Amino acid sequence: MKINLQTTIKTIILFIVITLFSNGVIAQNQKAWNGNSGGFRIDTTINSSSQVTWSLTLGAGSTTSKVDGGGRKGLTTVTWGNATSAMIRDTIKAFETLNNCTSNLVNKPVDVYPKPVVSIGVNDTLCVGGTLSSKTLTVSNFSSIGGASNLGEFNITVDLRIGSTTGLSAIGGPVALPSATSSGVISVPAIPTGSLPTGTYYLVITNFASNVAAATNNPAPGSYASGNSAATVSAIPTNYIVYIRPAFTTPIIQAY
Repeated sequence: MKINLQTTIKTIILFIVITLFSNGVIAQNQKAWNGNSGGFRIDTTINSSSQVTWSLTLGAGSTTSKVDGGGRKGLTTVTWGNATSAMIRDTIKAFETLNNCTSNLVNKPVDVYPKPVVSIGVNDTLCVGGTLSSKTLTVSNFSSIGGASNLGEFNITVDLRIGSTTGLSAIGGPVALPSATSSGVISVPAIPTGSLPTGTYYLVITNFASNVAAATNNPAPGSYASGNSAATVSAIPTNYIVYIRPAFTTPIIQAY
């Protein structure tokens, strides 16, 4: 049987490339929100007695910081910092030393995204028994943080709070919004307020999370402000206030 060596070599190369992709060797970078923290380690089953040296290279404009560096666990706390309007790529680096031999330097790029910038509109004044009409929540920097190549769609919840942004819920708990569209425009459904007394209420964002799932060695980005509802409210102020005013009696026209 005659073997075409050139075709065989091409087939082998193609198989290797497909295998690299299917095994996740070519993977996306880890993604993180500005202000959130994370930790890193190396595989402790390999070179178990080596000395690990860690470092952190910052992208332009990054304010990311690390503490408790060194050892096999490594950067036990990294706090990502990005006050710019665009994604910044920071890089975790490590190499090992064992028996006077040094390994190659390995890099782990981490894409750090700025906080979401959102708006809902102007304040509302309602009479007792009225309904807070539907609103439009706009993520003005969606092009920098959203979409398939960034942090994906967003899981967002809002709540109407009594008296302050940290007050009790006036509607029994947060309401989930539809996922952000490609333009970052999300509909906030109407909220009936018929049972609410006269007062001041605050429509706040209680959760703003990426829907990007965890991947090999990359945890999911999760929520801005680390999923802490109180932190999210203060980190993404909407400044949207609802005033409910007392009803008054409709006058009767009288002849005289």
